[in-house]
Amino acid sequence: MTSHTEKSTAEEDSDIIEFLNRKLANLSVATDAAEVLGKNDDGLPVCEVSMLLPQYAEAIYNALHSPVRQLRLAAVVRLRKYLSLQNVDERVDNVLALGIIPLLIEFLECYHDNLLQYETAWIITNIAAGSTQHTQALVAGDVTQHLIKVLTTSSNIEVQTQIIWALGNIAGDGAVFRDIILSAGVIDPLLYILSHYDKYDYMAVRITVWATANMCRGCRCSDPSWSLITPAFPILGAMVQLNDIEIISDACWGMSRILNGTHKHREHALVSDSTLCHRLVQLLSEESLTSTVHLPVLRTLVNIASGAEKQTQSVIDAGALTVLTSSFLTTKNLTLRRDACLAVSNVAAGTYKQVNAVLTEPNLMESIVALLWDNDMKVVKEACWVLSNSTSLHSPGHIQIILQHDIISPFLHHLRNPATPHEILNKLIDTLVNILSVGDLSGPNSSQLLANEYAEKLASAGIVEALIMTWNNPAINDVVKEKVRGLLERWFYGYLPRNEQNGGEIEEDIASIEERVSRLTIMGGVF
Repeated sequence: MTSHTEKSTAEEDSDIIEFLNRKLANLSVATDAAEVLGKNDDGLPVCEVSMLLPQYAEAIYNALHSPVRQLRLAAVVRLRKYLSLQNVDERVDNVLALGIIPLLIEFLECYHDNLLQYETAWIITNIAAGSTQHTQALVAGDVTQHLIKVLTTSSNIEVQTQIIWALGNIAGDGAVFRDIILSAGVIDPLLYILSHYDKYDYMAVRITVWATANMCRGCRCSDPSWSLITPAFPILGAMVQLNDIEIISDACWGMSRILNGTHKHREHALVSDSTLCHRLVQLLSEESLTSTVHLPVLRTLVNIASGAEKQTQSVIDAGALTVLTSSFLTTKNLTLRRDACLAVSNVAAGTYKQVNAVLTEPNLMESIVALLWDNDMKVVKEACWVLSNSTSLHSPGHIQIILQHDIISPFLHHLRNPATPHEILNKLIDTLVNILSVGDLSGPNSSQLLANEYAEKLASAGIVEALIMTWNNPAINDVVKEKVRGLLERWFYGYLPRNEQNGGEIEEDIASIEERVSRLTIMGGVF
């Protein structure tokens, strides 16, 4: 059994709100399924937009291959409107059945015709908003290479914006597609636009931030492509300073993704000062903002706190602990409550000074102990991590502060409950080991186990009986079972119940315990 600190990053894939942020079809024009096309005598059959395909597939195919520019454009516009419908399930398949991909590339590179380029890019955007198979068809047709080529060569903002939208959808469909786009050099033109955001309109900046965030999706610092997205971090940080909640939200998603996994590589200190953290804390303090903004902001703070000591300190210096305590550890929003607890846990995995900041923040520990009773086990787990990390430095002062709160009652509850998840039991036992180790160290003779004041206090509160109930739970795994054995052998052997009818012998709740205790070596709470 090992007592240790750990910093972790917040995962996002389980959140419905984030799943919906993955792909966006361009439905800005409210196309009505019953809209009648062809009123302007564009050379194509008059029909309702929902009936376009496959009924008029031959006419559309011929128009797309026509040498007449207006006829080609009319066909493209019709396809764009058809793809903008939401109640025609097979619309993307019907469009791809035309064998349209080579033509899309041809139209995309018509630099003399910005309108045709724009409508074509819109079609690609909505195809990429479909299924993974639809995205695969575009990638297999080499559309991504041509999108990036036009993005870097076109001077038309509307065309650039629509292309970025399409690339964002493709990247949002998985790591394989994301890496194809990243390796093709997409980040540089995106960051150029964001670095010169004042020269572009709102939609261009908004879509570029969103697409950049999708390029960062699922890319951990151990991945080869991680170095390609890290230049986006400071620029996304600058976007958070803007007064636009959509841009702020997507910029924070991007930053949190870039930081994802850096807790295992703490040499990656992407946050150089506390300016960003101050802005994030300010945003958390704004009660008028909804969870759609607070969640990515909080995720970014969680992942900053998971990094190097300097990054963690910047979170503290920005006043994050105060805001987390006052607004988020007690919020009814489950995801925010859990992430707030994770942020505190990451800070508590820091230095002595940083743990002290957690333990001395007014009302913070009261909230953490209250979360040990939370109905959601993910929240309980994070609260257990806070206690485990806060005691991991084996500081008598820290232990004394923690024991001023009623942590024993929830500990007993979870140890006695046969449904308590293994992760929670692990952290509870790690915390007990940390506390008891300090009791050994502070005693006059650490070899005298019964002199441990914390062992006596915990035993009198019923911890021994609770540990035995955990041991006897047939559902617990071997790791937890061994940890329970170690606790009972090391600190509570003398408190085990005795069978008076059997000459006062210790009951065999723990197999071979008497034999094992003579062979067990423990130093400083580490088995």
